Amino acid sequence: MNSPLVPARNISSTLQEEVLSVVLPSGLRVMFCPKPGFKKRYACYSTFYGSVDNSFIDHNGAECRVPDGIAHFLEHMLFETEEGNVSDLFSRNGAYNNAATSFTTTTYLFASSDRFYENLKLLINFVEKPVFHPDKVEKERGIIDQEIKGYGDEPSWVSYMGVLENLFAKHPMRIDIAGTSESIQEIDSDLLHRCYRTFYSPRNMILFVVGDLDASELFDFVAANSVAPDGASVARPVERRYPDESPGVFRSEAQREMAVALPKLLVGFKDQETPMTGVDAVLHELTSELALEILFGRSSDTYQSLYEQQLIMDDFGASYSQGAGVGYAMVGGDTPEPDRLHDVLYSSLNERLTAGINAEDFDREKRRFIGGFIASFNSLEYIASHYTYYEFHEFNLFEAVDLLSRVTLDSVMDRLRSLVDASRSTRFTIEPRS
Repeated sequence: MNSPLVPARNISSTLQEEVLSVVLPSGLRVMFCPKPGFKKRYACYSTFYGSVDNSFIDHNGAECRVPDGIAHFLEHMLFETEEGNVSDLFSRNGAYNNAATSFTTTTYLFASSDRFYENLKLLINFVEKPVFHPDKVEKERGIIDQEIKGYGDEPSWVSYMGVLENLFAKHPMRIDIAGTSESIQEIDSDLLHRCYRTFYSPRNMILFVVGDLDASELFDFVAANSVAPDGASVARPVERRYPDESPGVFRSEAQREMAVALPKLLVGFKDQETPMTGVDAVLHELTSELALEILFGRSSDTYQSLYEQQLIMDDFGASYSQGAGVGYAMVGGDTPEPDRLHDVLYSSLNERLTAGINAEDFDREKRRFIGGFIASFNSLEYIASHYTYYEFHEFNLFEAVDLLSRVTLDSVMDRLRSLVDASRSTRFTIEPRS
């Protein structure tokens, strides 16, 4: 059967990959990356909606402020269908499934080798036909409360959120993705419906499939099984509201005692003037990641020195994240001497900012960074998740390699000077409980 939908083609000769895409009448974007010869097929259904989206204009045009953690609560509720828990249904079909809510997105996914279209129909149905019975909402509230308490016992998550709470005074990036035990008590069926109608609009979602499949058959199948809600084609674009955030950090340091064998130190840096979407946003993000890798990666002089001094363990690392108009860097890990590690880190930073980056080190790390990016395309999950992420931010993932080639030593140094500013830094320490 020939599909009436004519897909657009996005081809990368560098990566030797292509993505075909169509937009259904509902506004849903359906994307497919062919992988001939791969036995596993993978699909993810994502909405550009995360935990930071707690203040917005709803589908009726009304101002809305919802309890913290509702995006994550909504993710949990979609798993409860009239036929039972959707994970059990996937298991019967021999598929692995999962879901995740981040600060900015929510994704539902599965992977299977057989019975792919049965599983794809199941994915589409449970995402598009939610059930918010009050008794199931109450049941899920208890489960999520236990999950929140469990995260409170995870040193890595506690330190990560501790840095964010230090960095941001008002922005919802400082709020735990799952909310709090108190905030989830305010969530009910009506609020879940309201958020679903606003953010699970087809125009705000992407269905991405990757594997060895026939493109026409796939697009026909999705078009036949995806049911657009009433008014989807004329639904209003999502309008989000984020508070104005001051350039300085909210708190310069904090610490907590936990049942750990070694102390843990995380140093955070608050970025400024973070682009929201497009080429500028992605270039900003990639340059930041490369700069931190050069500075703190395992082949860097700083890492080798810290390791030889026995100030860091294998979990030491640095990362950069951005979204919803803010950005931040974090560096650290387990350490026997958090105060000394803190001082040495700042000393290394000042030295590098003064002396600059060696041109040979820059060229080597840039080549390795690009090589790692290209190698990631062997992963079906990477292709689907990252293509979707960048699509939400109005950028073509295949152009990232060319974008990385434009990164220069001077641009990395400029990015470092702006990002790792001591006046916009904080520290969070976890000490062993006495």
